[in-house]
Amino acid sequence: MLTRSPMKRTSRNTGPSQYVRLALRERSGGWCEMRLSGCTGKATEPAHRISRKAGGRRGEALAESNRLSNLIHACATCHRWTHDNPALAQDLGLMLREYQDPSLEPVAYQNAGWVVLDDEAGLWPVAA
Repeated sequence: MLTRSPMKRTSRNTGPSQYVRLALRERSGGWCEMRLSGCTGKATEPAHRISRKAGGRRGEALAESNRLSNLIHACATCHRWTHDNPALAQDLGLMLREYQDPSLEPVAYQNAGWVVLDDEAGLWPVAA
């Protein structure tokens, strides 16, 4: 009788590189960049403004997905809120549509106003 061996699970790391993670932490200072209601304060995970599903998971699309302007350093509570409330998250610039350029789209940043994020870990205030 023939028996099949279990399929091997292959895991691909589709998250930001170590360099991008360090730059993200430097930009945020380790604090949640969303600061929504119920925020725990400490940033623990990168949140994609354009989801990896919409922006691609391989090659150049993956690199675009993991650029600093597309990432927000978030606590788990705020990150979960964005996925539970996508329309409100889009109004705040925390989530974007795949055709939008995250380096041009402002985001409500730490309840301190609107900023544009760049790919060198900078943020630039947007005039009202």
